[in-house]
Amino acid sequence: MRRSILSVLAVVVLLGRLSSQTQEPTLSFALRGNYTSTSKVFNNPDSPSGDLRGQFNSVDNIYGIGAEVRWTVPGHSFAVSLAAEYLSKISAQEQLVGFTTPPKRLPVDEGFRLVPVELGAQVFIPLGSDHVRLTMGGGLGAYIGSRVLKIAGVEAAERNAPVYYGIHVETSFDYRIRPGLFVRAEMRFRDPEFTSESEFTQPATQSGGVLVLLPRAPFRARINVNGLNFGLGVGIEMF
Repeated sequence: MRRSILSVLAVVVLLGRLSSQTQEPTLSFALRGNYTSTSKVFNNPDSPSGDLRGQFNSVDNIYGIGAEVRWTVPGHSFAVSLAAEYLSKISAQEQLVGFTTPPKRLPVDEGFRLVPVELGAQVFIPLGSDHVRLTMGGGLGAYIGSRVLKIAGVEAAERNAPVYYGIHVETSFDYRIRPGLFVRAEMRFRDPEFTSESEFTQPATQSGGVLVLLPRAPFRARINVNGLNFGLGVGIEMF
């Protein structure tokens, strides 16, 4: 995934040099809904066994919201942007939990929250239309993550606040409904990964009339949000 992102970034830089379509200077603000196709949760990232380290649970169909401010540089065919999103997916199911005493099938809520904050640059692709804009771009991002784990109603407390720094590439399509108002569709490629450390502060809980002892030692999980990200929203051009 990271090699693919770097390859697309190289294409974006080349397009920026070739593009001669100068855009009117504008400052725009857009709101969008987001969909991320998949992610992975590795529950044994520190295991000496390679097989255990590589085991993961897929967390699919992740929804979120986002906002972006974009400024078109006067006299040039590119823009700079600052975007922020909130993604969250928590799945509730009954599953066998091996680290409790005794091992037992228990109700488990598991997932993560992720806040990407991305600084980017976009190159306008010449289309010869005042109503349609196509851009390609990329940039840097900070990804603030947290794991969510609740067993039999008891939620594990996070011991750290992991932040991952990485790159992203994107393409967007704007359609001007009327002057100052547009619809935007976009797709982003990124590969944030973070390791979360949690612990149960409550020693035990009741489930089905049985006392279940919870582990007191901290435990870690690695989350990799490597799915495609799609966005659809509306925006305004402020000037």
